[in-house]
Amino acid sequence: MVKYRMATPNEREECIDLANYAFRLDFETLMPKAYDKNVDSSAMHMVAADEKGRLRAQVAVFPESLTVCDYTLRTCYLGTVSVHPRARSEGHMKVLMNMWLGELRNTYDMVVLYGQRQRYEYFGFTLGGVKFKYFVGEANVRHALRHVNDTGISFCSFFEVEGAESFAHSINTSRLAYIERNVQQLPLIFKSLHQKALGVLENGKLIGYLIVNEAGDEISECAMKNTDDISRTIKAYMVYSRAERVSIYTPEYDIPLNTTLGSIAEDYVIETSDMYNILDFANVLKAYLTLKFKTLGIVQGEFSAVMDGQPVTARVDANGVTVERSAMPDAVVLNKQQAQTLLLTQHSRYMAVTAPVGWFPLPVFWYKIDKF
Repeated sequence: MVKYRMATPNEREECIDLANYAFRLDFETLMPKAYDKNVDSSAMHMVAADEKGRLRAQVAVFPESLTVCDYTLRTCYLGTVSVHPRARSEGHMKVLMNMWLGELRNTYDMVVLYGQRQRYEYFGFTLGGVKFKYFVGEANVRHALRHVNDTGISFCSFFEVEGAESFAHSINTSRLAYIERNVQQLPLIFKSLHQKALGVLENGKLIGYLIVNEAGDEISECAMKNTDDISRTIKAYMVYSRAERVSIYTPEYDIPLNTTLGSIAEDYVIETSDMYNILDFANVLKAYLTLKFKTLGIVQGEFSAVMDGQPVTARVDANGVTVERSAMPDAVVLNKQQAQTLLLTQHSRYMAVTAPVGWFPLPVFWYKIDKF
């Protein structure tokens, strides 16, 4: 008989072995912030164990505190959804997913994951969010940045620079939206999903960092202390990387970075960022409408709805955003998928729901190293 329970500390290696076997990957190098030899992540795993105590399946949840415009959202990233090949089609994933979501429902505002769309729609997740992807080539730099002086810019392994951890912490917490990153764990966090951290130096002094992939042709995070150094860094990095073309990801609300890249990139696309399961609509709506108000700007107006049984009324005026946990008598009633489609996707424009122009989708975004 299979028993569904939390993993115990002595099952740490069994959890990793199951994930490695199921995915044919090395999770200790893929996700060191959770599976490094010095990290005990067993408590994050809910498992299915057979009568002999062998793990047949598991689902892990990585807690993440998210700050958006001084609002703290309780979020977590769900991952390591693993089923032993000999235990597939036995329903273990379904049981574990529902058990986890039941545990999280009253304590978290939002659950995030990345996976096959329809598989996770069954559990209340919606593919959405906003991620910009720019393509910058050698010709773009040669012409658009010809007058930019990148003299003195150099790159090195980020954590070889004295004070790198405190520098990265300061930049992260200065953002209007950020996942809290444990300072002591930053060297592990920055290696998530085989990423590499490069320090950006000017005449030997640290002025920023880049998170890049192993090939060096993708920048998942461009963090500069001074926004005037963005174009100088991009010009210098194109020479340093020797890549013909580099892809650069940005959140929609990073105005300086999007302004710079929009003026030089060959092309860009707008993509979804992850899959989201909103548990508290009022908290998420207030935080991200405020972020949009402070960055991209939104029209003044009012929107009222009952979302997955939760009454919400949001108002925007010259002073900012207010959200009430009540709905107007004529408020639209939306089920969970409808509500999340409205708030999180570009398809909100096709819905027969009256909402102020430009409010949705909300600019929800996860940096790659904050994924799990």
